[in-house]
Amino acid sequence: MVLALAPPPTLAAAASLDLARAEPAADGHDGGIEQTLVELTQKHGVGDDQLARLLGWSPEEVARRRALAAAPVSEAEADAPPAPAAPRTQPGGRLDLAVRAVAGMYLVFLLAAVLLYKSAFVKMVTVSPLLTMYSLVVVCYISSRFLFSAFYRTCADHGLEPHVAVIMPAFNEQAAIGRSLRSLLELDYPAEKLEIVAVNDGSTDGTLAEMQRVAARANGRVRVIDFATNRGKRAAMAAGIRATAAEIIAFVDSDSVLDSQAMRILMQRFHDPKVGGVCGHADVLNVSASWMTKMQAVRYFVAFSVNKAAESVFNVVMCCSGCFSAYRREAVMPRLEWWEQQTFLGRPSTFGDDRSLTNCVLRDWKVQYEARALSHTIVPDTFRQFMRQQLRWKRSWTRESVIAASFVWRKHPVAAVSAYVGMLLPVVAPVVAVHALVMLPAVGGGAPVLYIVGVYVMSVCYGLYFAARKPRYDCLWVYGIIFCFFYLAFLLWQTYWAIITTRSASWGTRPSTAATETELAMPGAQVVP
Repeated sequence: MVLALAPPPTLAAAASLDLARAEPAADGHDGGIEQTLVELTQKHGVGDDQLARLLGWSPEEVARRRALAAAPVSEAEADAPPAPAAPRTQPGGRLDLAVRAVAGMYLVFLLAAVLLYKSAFVKMVTVSPLLTMYSLVVVCYISSRFLFSAFYRTCADHGLEPHVAVIMPAFNEQAAIGRSLRSLLELDYPAEKLEIVAVNDGSTDGTLAEMQRVAARANGRVRVIDFATNRGKRAAMAAGIRATAAEIIAFVDSDSVLDSQAMRILMQRFHDPKVGGVCGHADVLNVSASWMTKMQAVRYFVAFSVNKAAESVFNVVMCCSGCFSAYRREAVMPRLEWWEQQTFLGRPSTFGDDRSLTNCVLRDWKVQYEARALSHTIVPDTFRQFMRQQLRWKRSWTRESVIAASFVWRKHPVAAVSAYVGMLLPVVAPVVAVHALVMLPAVGGGAPVLYIVGVYVMSVCYGLYFAARKPRYDCLWVYGIIFCFFYLAFLLWQTYWAIITTRSASWGTRPSTAATETELAMPGAQVVP
């Protein structure tokens, strides 16, 4: 059942009045009407179907006229070189190299000291078996991530240039979508081998107009697909897949931008015919926005450079990030229908698209990570937004972990054990935290000093890794320590609530109406030239 809410009569009357008062432009075109179309769509949310009825045009003609007003180009703009969409990384100097070397050596020292300390206290298992066993497993697991990632190597250039289609779904991303699409147009990749498909998922702001603005200046290189109503990101991605016959299907989030070499570098991983999916690297674009974004900058870097690099050594990357990833078409198509219509416990799976699609491919193919294929993404900059995002991610992690657990045992033994441990630790962690911080002190077992010190030491390790691996030394590494304690205070306890509410279809960070209980139908899409 689909609920379609029509604008109130007063809005329809206002739309008619505004259109009637619009004056023709000097060149003879109905420039006033075209500009009014943009204003009515962006400011008042009047849909193309209603505007078509008011004017006696087709919805396609309404979209075309609006695009003309949304994409004016002055001579100065046409002659000026476009500003780079992706930020440029500055190389480090000798002082940066020296400081990074010190940070790296201190990191190795800390990891070795922690391992020696834990091995010396194995006998404590008889005193506090839960806390001792948990701490040993955590230390071994985290240390193994650092160890395996040290064996990671980037891919050599094989001169591979397959036909690629980049699909960028968007919902209410007016502020970011233009820059994101421009970054795709600036890719150093043969234009004849690169399709760009932008899918507007029923946005209620100016997202469609921004897409059309970029498309109007792209000489036919950008195709826009417009959904009349919000159907959800997964439906938008599937529509993009079906709109192209490209050998490789790439996805880039609507709030992400790519480095100019990113696509070419990522494609080299497909030199191995057994590789079905590749995940690029994501850095935070809005680093300086708030203390929340600074914490996430460290977290993102470590998550990709350590965790995904370690998984890639065994060809078992568990989640290809939506920021920038690519898949072989033949690896996706056999399960596309199932993926698009996926349900869990009787409810549509409306988020976790990237992790779910990775699971579909990982069953039968290798999935790798390419550190040099850089993307930059906008992350939540407020506490509320961040917590909602994390709850959504944990819900999809719960669902997809159950699915991955059913087949990951067939992969490399080390990768399989790591995957199962990674699934178990977040579930056990809150119990251990309560045991260490509340129960032991309550029964006279002493203050939870060792537990807090352990958290601090591991957080310092993450921060030092960030400092040692970044080309330029950056004091942001301190936020890695802050994040670990932030995780202990807030995110750790979110896990159980995410598990309990796994069936929820709420997106959390946007007013999406896709796949609610009253809207499960899939209406058709409109292709905008």
